[in-house]
Amino acid sequence: MEYRRLGQSGVLISRIGFGCGPASGYDYGPIDETEWSAAVRLALDRGVNFYDVADVYGFGRAEELLSKALGAERHKVIVATKCGLVWDSSGKVRRDLSRPAILSALEASLRRLRLDSIPLYQIHWPDPAIPIEEVMETLVRCRGEGKAQFIGIGNLSLDLLGRARAISRFESHQSAFNLLTRESERNTFAWCDSVNVSNIAHSSLARGLLAGRRLLGTPLTLTDTRRNSPYFADVGQAEKQALVDALGQVGTQTGKSLSSIALRWILDHPQVSSALVGIKTKKQAEENLEAMGWRLTSDTHFLLSRLSAACPQGLTGVPAHAA
Repeated sequence: MEYRRLGQSGVLISRIGFGCGPASGYDYGPIDETEWSAAVRLALDRGVNFYDVADVYGFGRAEELLSKALGAERHKVIVATKCGLVWDSSGKVRRDLSRPAILSALEASLRRLRLDSIPLYQIHWPDPAIPIEEVMETLVRCRGEGKAQFIGIGNLSLDLLGRARAISRFESHQSAFNLLTRESERNTFAWCDSVNVSNIAHSSLARGLLAGRRLLGTPLTLTDTRRNSPYFADVGQAEKQALVDALGQVGTQTGKSLSSIALRWILDHPQVSSALVGIKTKKQAEENLEAMGWRLTSDTHFLLSRLSAACPQGLTGVPAHAA
């Protein structure tokens, strides 16, 4: 396993982060809980020490499943969870980073994860109704009380990052980054790198598209939110397919899985500390972990980057909870 330091802390995180979004059993279709737990244990055995979840995933269910799967190891790894999205009894999600909402969410996450302190507590998305300064002051309070060890930020603009940094130190910034989404490479990576904030890539496989397991144009279940994702839409389909085909060709030449090649392209970026990847099964964990211990050749990196640049921009889309 490869590791990088988390911000300016003394903590090392694995360069592959285990994304727990699929454990919701909803956004990415149903899961087999036993199989998912086995994938968590396999990742542990292979040196993965960075597990990224959020309270909104399954409305608390994913945090509970992660705690159960990790067992006593939950005290030894970096569990990163998030706040800022709240839901009602009908399952409708909205943004809320008010102080009461953050404090309530933190207590609930501590309970579900069975932890006394969250190693990395993160803003999931900004809340236009709450100044980022107020949000940071609340998170600093949580850190000061020992309920959060480190603060992380997610999906902020360059302006908001600077305003947040003026209030307090934070260790990481999560943003979408993959072969189909490269906006953060141009907008926030350099700033984060200049102040020793770790760039954490989420959506590393473009919600599974770059793993090559689900072909463009194939139907998705009614509850699978990827039905509305631009990654799987008709826009730029030829360019996206050319990129996936190239990953397949590289896989044939190297014996590597498509997902590991797509992840290695991210990890070869000097300003990326860790790539989060959603995992449902042991097989997926195995394939993703093939990204460790090697680098793309310059020719392969150039080819994938060129095909990437030909794809449409803005494929991350707008979340359903966007204000």
